[in-house]
Amino acid sequence: MRFSWFIARRIIGQRAHRSSVSGPIITIGIIAIALGVITMLIALGTGVGLQNKIGNKVASFSGHICVTSLESSQGIETQKPIKDVSQLTEDIFALPNTKAVQSVAYIPGVVLNNQAFDGIIFKGIDDSFQMEFFTYFGDTTDLSKPKSDQIWMSHELAKKLSLSIGDRVPLYFAADAAKLPKRRSCTLVGMFTTGFANYDQTYVLGHLDLVRSLYGWDATQTGALEVFLADDTHLKSDSDAVYDRIDALVDVQHIEEQFPEIFNWIRLFGTNISLIIIIMIIVGGVNMITALLVLILEQSQLIGISRVLGAPVTAIQHLFLIQGAYLIGVGLFWGNVFGLGLLFLQQQTGIVSLDPATYYVTEVPIFMDVATVLWLNGLTMFVCLLLLVLPSMIISRIPPTQTLKINP
Repeated sequence: MRFSWFIARRIIGQRAHRSSVSGPIITIGIIAIALGVITMLIALGTGVGLQNKIGNKVASFSGHICVTSLESSQGIETQKPIKDVSQLTEDIFALPNTKAVQSVAYIPGVVLNNQAFDGIIFKGIDDSFQMEFFTYFGDTTDLSKPKSDQIWMSHELAKKLSLSIGDRVPLYFAADAAKLPKRRSCTLVGMFTTGFANYDQTYVLGHLDLVRSLYGWDATQTGALEVFLADDTHLKSDSDAVYDRIDALVDVQHIEEQFPEIFNWIRLFGTNISLIIIIMIIVGGVNMITALLVLILEQSQLIGISRVLGAPVTAIQHLFLIQGAYLIGVGLFWGNVFGLGLLFLQQQTGIVSLDPATYYVTEVPIFMDVATVLWLNGLTMFVCLLLLVLPSMIISRIPPTQTLKINP
């Protein structure tokens, strides 16, 4: 191995004096590796970033797990309240992965003013509601939870109804079939924009006491419990744990069951990322095979001399594999410099924007950590070196006498 390292260092040190034959081919191989790494980093950084961002946005306004009565499990509207809220909340908090539990209720209604009217879903919340929603989606300076006579509305819906902060908004809710709709008047104190069209066009946030007053619920009743998890990587097992913990007839669903279209769509990112990584590594490896073959043919005299002097074929193979590893390392270095630089630029400036109606976000989100970068570089190096073993085997088929021009 010392022989291989010694000769490889001498050849690499003289790389500035490359011949015109091997120089362009080696440069193309390095560029192919660099471009492949850039493409893989961008695919991973943006793909995983989109998955995390969209998943976090969905969880921020509906929780990771929703606990409802059996009658309310088939739709958004709360059909029947859950009783003994404090006991259920205590049971759920006993689970180690529970971060927060909030009480909510969903009821349909109508917003009606002198300008226009529209159907809404009124989401009743109380003091247990997570402030992450307001800090994440709030469009106003006052990021506080609504009181019993106050509401938050999406910026899009407020614009459609010609409403602004401070306006009194009449809300109408269905009652029994023989009665007129019930009316409640609330003050618009805040606006939000989630990027989800259905949510922004429909939902209004208000206090849970308004729902309780409409349906005659007491303080121990609520429409649903939304559970936030500290770690959301095992949603199914965590939702099963919540169901097993609750000693009541309820339905438990996690967000992937509540919003299957969104999560089936973002799962496709993982498939696309895997395909991009496989294709880019293969392309880079094939280019490096070509470069190594050129090096072997160009240094055939070195191979002949080494074999005549008694160097084993494996040592000469190691020599060229070291050269290949060096070239791959150069490509990885420049690929990481430019790839991570582009990701950092996007993360700091958000220069590449997206249509929120299609992607649910206004700009391309970025996620990248040290472990992912090291894993990607290690995988690329390993696969490319594995592919280089094949062309290195040609060394054993080169007769030393022919390369040295000696008649046998």
